[in-house]
Amino acid sequence: MIKSKLKGFAAVAVACLAVTACGSDDNNEEGTDQNATYVQFYNASAGSTATALKVADKTYESVIYGDTMPRFTSTAGVTAIEVMAKDASDKDISIYKENIDLKVATDHFFVLHGDFTEPKLLNINYSRTELDKLNEVAENSKMQLLIANTAVHAQAFDAYVSKSTQTFADAVMLGSVAYGEVSQPQVMDTGEYKVYLAPAGTTNVSYTTANIKFSSKVPYKLIIREGFGASDSKITLDSVDSTTNVRNHVALEASVDYRVFNGLGSHIIDVKVASSKQDTLFSEVPSFGVTSYQGAEFNDFGVSVFDHGTQNKLLDNVLITLNQDEIKTIFIYEQTTEQGSQVKAMEMKQTQTPSPYSFKFDIVSFADKSNLTVYFLKANDTIETAVNKITAVNPASPQSVTVPAGEYSIKVIAVENGTKTVVYASDLMDFSNEDNVTMVLNKDPSTSFGYNLIKI
Repeated sequence: MIKSKLKGFAAVAVACLAVTACGSDDNNEEGTDQNATYVQFYNASAGSTATALKVADKTYESVIYGDTMPRFTSTAGVTAIEVMAKDASDKDISIYKENIDLKVATDHFFVLHGDFTEPKLLNINYSRTELDKLNEVAENSKMQLLIANTAVHAQAFDAYVSKSTQTFADAVMLGSVAYGEVSQPQVMDTGEYKVYLAPAGTTNVSYTTANIKFSSKVPYKLIIREGFGASDSKITLDSVDSTTNVRNHVALEASVDYRVFNGLGSHIIDVKVASSKQDTLFSEVPSFGVTSYQGAEFNDFGVSVFDHGTQNKLLDNVLITLNQDEIKTIFIYEQTTEQGSQVKAMEMKQTQTPSPYSFKFDIVSFADKSNLTVYFLKANDTIETAVNKITAVNPASPQSVTVPAGEYSIKVIAVENGTKTVVYASDLMDFSNEDNVTMVLNKDPSTSFGYNLIKI
């Protein structure tokens, strides 16, 4: 069964929208065969499995959320278009099917969007003949640009573009797009541009990109999709070409979210996180405790750590960088070497992207052991029968794995001189409704194993 949280996604959508105009596909510079039709597929359905486009009897490569397959040549005419995905048993299932007229000398850019349990397919079709003709003139260097809105819960936006050297005052409107809509393509000079989004009917820009290079003489597609970063808008913007290249362009206005984990078993700590714009003090963070997320403007930050009781400085001004729209955890931990112990800090980016039948598991180890293996055991499993595991877990080197949703106990095993020892073993835990899980392995003499595994 798909996780219940995905059932709440809105199913309101424009089922299929066709735009016939000047081209809007970002291919190489080979142009268009006037006797062929072209097809490309992009997955904008948040919470989906990897999905694949099936044209007639041919199934193409699968793509995950926010990714694309390359443009390919197909046969013109009315054709069965189908989108394939995986069910909870990892079997192929059809989640969308429609007979669509693939037109001669036309590009069809199919975008899967909406609720994974009942998705929609946006059929953006266009000719690039005019663009190719303009670029036959030697002094011309033209590209095309359009924008589509596939973010289910987002408002309608007016999209503008300006040259990279210009400001919003110089921008021209690219189009106005509500959910499930796409703008008409516009022919422009190649070069560097900035993209601006404002609530429809206003010029109150809420989303500004850094400079984007549109340097090839081809069409480009901008896709507004759901975002899972720190930004309050919960949208993000991709630019898609006709290869597998998808570039993500976060908003310069986006904030960051971060939190602090105290991996020091012998210290309650105060943590100061300071940039040129702001200072934040996390006071009295307990051993193996984690703070709430704190919002901030993107910047470079210095992290200093103090023992809460004595105010002795344990770590001085370690550099941490927090970029727009990122969600991160700052880990404070102790590293022991032959030269002694040293308090250190490291950062790890956290993901919030949903998944229907699985969860992403991140583990960070601050144990004094290397080359550990983490096993995910179902009720009747042993480490010999466990299907899911993470190998080569080493101190301060995060590892990740995607695991099918369900109940598991977690067992951490070390191998020393050919002998396996249990570093930590948990009770059965329910991961049925988890999307992203982070756990931290710490040395903890107070436990029966001498280590703990903390979920943060």
